[in-house]
Amino acid sequence: MNEKVSLGRAQKTRNDAASHLKLENGMLVLDAGIGPGTMAETILRENKGLTIVGLDASSVLLRAARERLGLYDDRMHFVQGTFEALPFRDDCFHRIVSAYAFRDARSRGDAIREFYRASATNGIFAIVDLGKPENPFKRALISIHVRYLVPLISRLSKSRAIDGNPWRVIFPTYQALGSNKELVTHLNACFNNVKIIEFALGGLIVIFATKG
Repeated sequence: MNEKVSLGRAQKTRNDAASHLKLENGMLVLDAGIGPGTMAETILRENKGLTIVGLDASSVLLRAARERLGLYDDRMHFVQGTFEALPFRDDCFHRIVSAYAFRDARSRGDAIREFYRASATNGIFAIVDLGKPENPFKRALISIHVRYLVPLISRLSKSRAIDGNPWRVIFPTYQALGSNKELVTHLNACFNNVKIIEFALGGLIVIFATKG
């Protein structure tokens, strides 16, 4: 469904993030907001010598990720927790990635500080998510897509087994987002060498932030 509502861009952005993370054997990676395990699966398929910790606040999504990633059971660990209070020691992750989940942080500032704390020196924190460009025309087009087209596409495409339309809640979340520039500014307060790549007029973003 994510592929359909993103017009085929969701997996491309995950692939782009994975290819730029400079992943190596022996690394410990945090998938923050693992959801159903799509990002973790993207990383594990191409990297056979690293370990991933999947974090999510939802026990339901953790079970779904565990089922999806059963093939990689020896390289996966699952932890329930929130971005703002990571249950991990300082400087422990070589890489952290949050794919289509960071927007749901209750406090983005607190979450960024926690991700910085848990990142090892020279570690990279990557965000893959919806974006809000500075250009008013681009922002208006993306808002129309998120508010009207995403619920419509999902309603026409979803399984009959799903009750309601969970994609309707994306627009209020999108409204509450700061701009792409503001997110980069927040990251720069902690991390070094923050780089943003924009797709789909800036409506999808991949950000890399390095802990120096």
